[in-house]
Amino acid sequence: MKLQDYIQNKPILDTERLLLRPLQYDDIDDLKEWLGDKPLYQYWGKRPGKSDLNPELLFQKKERPTKSFHWGIVYKKDNKVIGEMWVYLIENDRMAKVAFRLSPIYQGNGFMAEALTEVVIFCFEKTELQRLWTDAHVLNIASYKTLEKAGFKREGHIRDGKMVNTYCDYYLYGMTRTDYYETQ
Repeated sequence: MKLQDYIQNKPILDTERLLLRPLQYDDIDDLKEWLGDKPLYQYWGKRPGKSDLNPELLFQKKERPTKSFHWGIVYKKDNKVIGEMWVYLIENDRMAKVAFRLSPIYQGNGFMAEALTEVVIFCFEKTELQRLWTDAHVLNIASYKTLEKAGFKREGHIRDGKMVNTYCDYYLYGMTRTDYYETQ
């Protein structure tokens, strides 16, 4: 399939412990439990925005068809949305940026590495994407360890660069389709 095939119908990704699916209005209470938690934004590059503090705002705008993906990460054991995952900034159907965040109370259990690994599999086996990339604040050890567990390679170190709205040092991580298939 191609990215074009997912514009209207976003896939649901299933792992051993998690379900990655589009967010729904019924998820608002779950999101309110952690989305406005200020420590979550320490390395995010910005403070919580209006829709982070009021998740119901996420559902007020009519969703436009897009090749990008935004999944809620659902923990199957308690059926709660515990995180989010994005594949976005898609360039020429060839490369895309990934981003993720997880409720602080669920961190440290390997959930994000599990979710990210499934997203990598989806991107390289079900779309024409050739490269995934992201950035991670140099102090955000958990994020870059997660990236490395999922097969991403550190490709650079930006000093005093701009990450969203914050000037900081950050690492660049990437994975190519070739990298992915070499590890299979």
